[in-house]
Amino acid sequence: MGRLIALLRRTFLQGILLILPLAITFAILRWLFLLVTGFAAPLAERMLQGVAAPAGAMVWMTPVIAAVLTLAVVMVVGLVGGNYAGKRIWSALETLVMRIPLVKWFYGSTRQLLDAFQYAGGSAFREVVLVEYPRHGLWSLGFVTAPAIGLIPGRPDADGVYVFLPTTPNPTSGYTIVVPRADAHRAGITVEEGLKIILSGGFIAPPAREPA
Repeated sequence: MGRLIALLRRTFLQGILLILPLAITFAILRWLFLLVTGFAAPLAERMLQGVAAPAGAMVWMTPVIAAVLTLAVVMVVGLVGGNYAGKRIWSALETLVMRIPLVKWFYGSTRQLLDAFQYAGGSAFREVVLVEYPRHGLWSLGFVTAPAIGLIPGRPDADGVYVFLPTTPNPTSGYTIVVPRADAHRAGITVEEGLKIILSGGFIAPPAREPA
């Protein structure tokens, strides 16, 4: 019975982790769609009146125009935000938002989480390692982020690495430590698998591997 409960709990958490990003994306797009629809309805009405559209066209044309405008808004924001001027404007807006007490906490936490996954999907997290931390005999799961040559006291030529040790279940917080490369043992799992372990507290883990 205990193994069955553990299996059900692991399966449930895995389902949540798979559904949650889709649900958040759907909720954001739905909110944006409804917002744009409020502006699109009068615009669609004028457009259809100008082209002498048949009766009943407003019913299905308005959602179509709203969907097209929603995609256009997202594309324009991405296009503008990708250039230098857009980044400066977006940075100024973020600074303004971060001055609002309650919104500051919510927006800041969400942005940090998204940034963490964006960097993890790129080249920021190079590999998953195990290091003895916070004391001898205890192993922590971490991510190598960059080489750290000449930073280990007494060993200026030592091959060191920066290792980020995220916390569970919020991977945007944690500790950054510098360890000799030889003390950062490869975990033999992918960055995605490592993030799943951190987010689920170990409930979702890759299958056990046979010792080499």
